[in-house]
Amino acid sequence: MMKYASFLVAISLAATLAVASESVAQTPSSDSSTRAVTGMKPDRVTAPRALREAMQKREAVKRQRRADCRAKARAEKVSLIKRPAYVKSCMAQST
Repeated sequence: MMKYASFLVAISLAATLAVASESVAQTPSSDSSTRAVTGMKPDRVTAPRALREAMQKREAVKRQRRADCRAKARAEKVSLIKRPAYVKSCMAQST
């Protein structure tokens, strides 16, 4: 009787694992607009060129503003501990 019960437990466990793995499997996307462009990072999609260039310009302006705020903090001799808060408030004021 004990062999029969352990055999049934093993079979039911195997069946449960087989069904669970099929339900978790991902289905491939058929929409070509969301499909990955490169094989290196399949979860990312490349933005159109104009949008990328606009984003790069915005980031460059933001980087320049942050550098200006850091230079201003150094010129005013703000301590290193208070400098991040100073730069954050300076960035908020400059937008």
